[in-house]
Parts: sequence; C-alpha cells; structure tokens
Amino acid sequence: MRYFSIIFVLCLTLSMVQAQQTSFVNPFIGTSDDHGQTDPSATIPFGMIKPGPETIPRGNGGYDYQSQQLKGFSQTRMSGVGCIGVGGNLLITPFVGTACKTLKMDKASETAIPGYYSVTLDNQLKVEITTGRTAAIYRFTYPATETAGIKINFKHSYGKHIAEEHSIIGDNAVKGFVRSACTCDLGSYKFYYYIEKDKSTYKPEDNDSELLWKFQTEPNEQIILKIGLSSVSAEEAEANFKKECSNQSFEQIRTNARIAWENLLGQIQVETSDEDLKTSFYTRLYHACQTPFTINDYSGSYKGSDGKVYSQQLPYYHGWSIWDTYRTKYPLLSIVCPTEYKHMISSLAELYKQGKPRSATKTEPFLTTRTEHSIITILDALQKGMFDGSLDELLPLMLKEAEDISNDSPDKALERGYDFWGVSELAGKMGNKELKKKFSLRSKEYRPIWLQKFKDIGPTSDIMHGDGLYEGTIWQYRWFVPHDFDWVIATLGSKKKVLSELDYFFENNLFNMGNQPDIHVPFLYYYLGAPWKTQKLVRQILLEPTTNYYGTHEKWEKPYIGKIFNTTPQGYLKEMDDDAGTMSSWFVLSSIGLFPVCPGIPYYWINAPVFDTVTLHPTSQQEFKIHVNRPDAECIYIQKAILNGKVLNRSWLSYDEIMQGGDLTLELGKLPNKHWGHNTDFIKSLFKK
Repeated sequence: MRYFSIIFVLCLTLSMVQAQQTSFVNPFIGTSDDHGQTDPSATIPFGMIKPGPETIPRGNGGYDYQSQQLKGFSQTRMSGVGCIGVGGNLLITPFVGTACKTLKMDKASETAIPGYYSVTLDNQLKVEITTGRTAAIYRFTYPATETAGIKINFKHSYGKHIAEEHSIIGDNAVKGFVRSACTCDLGSYKFYYYIEKDKSTYKPEDNDSELLWKFQTEPNEQIILKIGLSSVSAEEAEANFKKECSNQSFEQIRTNARIAWENLLGQIQVETSDEDLKTSFYTRLYHACQTPFTINDYSGSYKGSDGKVYSQQLPYYHGWSIWDTYRTKYPLLSIVCPTEYKHMISSLAELYKQGKPRSATKTEPFLTTRTEHSIITILDALQKGMFDGSLDELLPLMLKEAEDISNDSPDKALERGYDFWGVSELAGKMGNKELKKKFSLRSKEYRPIWLQKFKDIGPTSDIMHGDGLYEGTIWQYRWFVPHDFDWVIATLGSKKKVLSELDYFFENNLFNMGNQPDIHVPFLYYYLGAPWKTQKLVRQILLEPTTNYYGTHEKWEKPYIGKIFNTTPQGYLKEMDDDAGTMSSWFVLSSIGLFPVCPGIPYYWINAPVFDTVTLHPTSQQEFKIHVNRPDAECIYIQKAILNGKVLNRSWLSYDEIMQGGDLTLELGKLPNKHWGHNTDFIKSLFKK
C-alpha cells in the first residue's frame, strides 16, 4: 500500500536525526504476574501481528516473567486487557527430541527490544523473532541433532477456541484460518494465515489440529519460518507475507521495526539525568502504541465487524478497548501521532456503519474488546479538527447507541449521562438546536441517582462493587461527572466543601490508581482553582511511594506501600492492568505536564513536568517545547508560566496551541503559588455553550 511505503521512508529519514529512544524501552516492564499484563512480543507500532512467548503459567498477554517454562510462541495478543486476555493463536513450538517436551528458558539469554525478541532454550536451541505489520519472521538456530522439528498448534487460544481449518502446501507451507472468542468470551474473531519455512523436510505430519515438521540439523544450523496474517483470506495473508518478508533478510526486517519505533517514540523527547525515569517514560509510550491494530492487507482489503469485505488505501484500524482508552490514550495519540490518530477516528466512525455494538460481534475480523464511549472519542476528535467525516450519516447511529445504553446501576447512569452530553455537543456542531437541547437535558438524568447514592458519603461508600458498581467504590465513582462538575460543586455547597472532601478522599487513601474510574480525579483540583494540590499529588503518584488499598475487585486488608509505576517486571500495582495502554498514557501525559481537561473538550491542564525539558513534535514542521526551571528537587509548584514570550495566568492549553508549536516556560518553586491558575471561568464556560 502506498501509504505504508511513505511512512516507511519517513521513518528512515527521521530516525537519522533522532536520539535512540528505543534504548530506553524495556518490554519486560509490567510482565510479571498480575502487575500490568503486558508482554515482550516483537511488534511495530499498531502492528497486526505480535509474535511472542507463551509461558507456563501465563499472564493475559501469554507471558509471565517469573516463569521459566515455555509452551511455544503465539502470533496474536492484546496487551493488558481483562478476563484471561485475547489472542494466543497459532502456537509455534520448535523442539529437539520429542515435540511433547515442555521447553525451559535460559532466562539470562532472554532479550526483548522494540521489534525483536530472543531466547535460548535449555536444549541449546536459540529462538529469534522480528516482525513487520502483518507478517513475522522466526530464526531458529539448532544444535546438531537428528530429531529437530517445529510443531504448530492451530487450536491454541486464550479464550474459547471455536474453529480452524488448514491446508498443507507441499512440504514446507500451510495456510488456513482460526476463529476464537474475544475478551471474556464475548463475540468472536476470525483471521487467515500463511506459514512457510525454508528447510527441506520429510512430508509433514498432520495430526488433527497440530502440524509437525521433523528434520535433521547441523551444528548452529538456522531455520527461517515466516508467517503472514489477513482478515480477508489465506491468499491475502500469503500476499502480505511476500510483501514484507520475501525480499528482505531477518536483519533487514529487524532494522525496519526498530526504525519505525524510533520514529514514533521520537515524537516526544524528554531530558533528565534520571535514566530510570526515562526508561519508565519511553516504555510506557511504547505500551500506549500497541493498539489499535492496522488490519488492511497490502491490497487495501479488510473485513469489517459485520463480516463484509471492504477496501481502502488508507489504514483501517481495529482492536478497541475504549471504555479504558478514551480517558487518556486517544488524547495522547492525538498529539503524538496525529496522522495515525485521524485514521483511527475514521475507522471508529466506519465501525458505526458496520452496526457497532458495545462489545464484540460474532464476526470480528481480528482481536477486540469493547467500544463504550466511542461517542466521546469521536467528539473529542471533532473538537480538535481531526474528524472530517459526515455527522449527518453518523449521528443517527450514535443516537441509537445512546438510547441502548444501560441504566441499571449507579455507575452506568453516570457514564450514560456523559455519553448523552456527547450526543448533545455533536448535535450542536450540526446546528440541530432541538436535538442538542433534548440530549443536554438527558445528560442530567443521572442527577437523582447521584443525589441518592453519591451525595452523602456513609459507611458503605468504600465497598468494592457496592450497589452493583462495575469496578470501584461509591467514593471512586462519585467524581465521574466530567461534563457536569459545576452541578456537583453547587450540590455539595461550595468549592471549599468539595476541596475538603477531595482532600479527605486522598488523605484517607480512598483513591484507586489501579483502575480507571477515578484516574482523572487528581486533576479535579485544577477545576476547583487549586492546581498546586494536583501538582504535589501527581508528582507523588508518578515518582514516590504511596499507600494503596485497592485492586480491581477488592479492598486489601493490608495496603501496598510503594511506588505505583516501577521499571521492573512488576511495573504496576498488583491487579493493575495496563488496559491497552490506558495507564501508560496516564503516566506519559502526567509526566510531561499535559492532561486532558475532559475528553470531548479540546484542552489540557498544565501540570509541572517531572523532566527538565519536554519537546513535542506534533508535525514534521512544528515543535512545542516545555522548559522547566527547577532550582532544586524540592521545587514542585508552578510559580509562573510564559507561553511564546507572554505571561500565562491560566492553567490550561488548547489542543491547537500545542499543535501549532511554540515554547512554554514553567518557573517552579518550593511553595505553592495560589494565585497562578486559580481562575477557571473560561473552562467552565466551555461546558455551558
């Protein structure tokens, strides 16, 4: 496809002038036990294929750093999502001796960098993997043996296996499809593959849903195996494989993958003497850019969620987890990679035309999870000038979705109110005053429930799943009214009263950074005219030990006291999934000092970065630089802000101000400046238009 060729050339050019950000990426961060559910698979940004190791036991992405036992290497996964994960298809197991033996890793040999994974097994067999967008290449280095081989398991899957078909082509290739259940066994996906190896061999053994290639090897003999994927057909999978792998060596493909990552990660450059902090930053930016997947074939074809075949030359994205990612990830991507982001939004709009449900359909073209709050995601893009589709066609489909949103628990009532507000704003953009008014009123339908359940805090307000809440407590969901926070302030009596209750919330460790419902709450102090409180709190969450009582589903008897974001395999709190890059994006945005005011409103709060300098490259022509004047480490409060040479007394920037480029200088001090950024009237007015 022409688009991808252009992007590749840009990658080559830009990588020559950018620092080696990939050297600060550690893909093992967050891969241990239930501390992030990330994985060390080889991948390129937003790539479809993600080949990586499958350990025993495994995490949601197929891998647990603590394990030394391997089942093999699968080709698909979606980082950090719920239940038992999604993917794990086409399990490839190289072997020496018997094909049934469990593999044991030499952990000291294990290597993972962006676009590459390698490990040596206890039988001296070395495995190396690298990847393109739709195709991957394996390089197996065998010892001298008469009993070498490769096994492929076509049924392997994290969720329920539904169906598979495969056809052997000669002695060295196989093609077919697999179909498996999506996350939490809701809906299913089906994709096609083509696999080829370069070693002449005996006729392969076909045993039900397993294929066995056996052969002899000389000392250090290398066997190359290549895989192509497609959402449309095995023929397209073969064409994709040939496009990416046929005329390039393993090392060339590996170099291309690293260049692609250098280009993307180089969109944000941070300066600090703390290399551990830099590793944390770039690894989390790396994790944020794993999904959604670009699933077009190189011919342009792809399947939609309705099972129909479509075609376009621009990238089509799939693989959503929007209940999480709309909060932080898409506001981040709109700055970091605006071209890709714009195509993601267009793909999301196309999903509506394919009959988008809230969870996966039974005819998904590839791995996916859930799509609640797509309305807000598209509104946010529209407000930023990053959606140029037809609202005339889209809004009726959004209205249907909004009417179907459940209202059977207090948290869903709040979330539905937010989506109704989004519909109202979109109707206003179309000039439909009647519809805007109707859904503006409906966006307030949550209020009686808020008064009943959330206004008066009592002894049952700290119970996980209390009153039927999905994941969280009354305390944590209480603040999820981003579109109507003025009403909450008025209802509780005054800003002073809300400040007091927010202080209580944080001082008594009722906040849960381990899950999404309240991750915006540290920034509510900005809305209340007390940004210095956020500046101190967010720095603590990013860098310092804190007291944490909550997992995803329960409150622990004994708290975890320590850092939330670490650069070890235990990279997050226990039970804190990265959720398709949501938590990584929170870290990235918070650490550079720009956090979305409210998705759907194109503004970002200005926080104190933890770096000395932050340089954003929103486009190839523009640069937005944040200079931090910090006399010493104890200076954490913004004293003064200067934007493009002029004093800035407000505590936010518009999306346009960032994307147009410029210079922001922040003077920091040891004591709060309670006058800077205390006026929030302009932001409040945005919600009243």
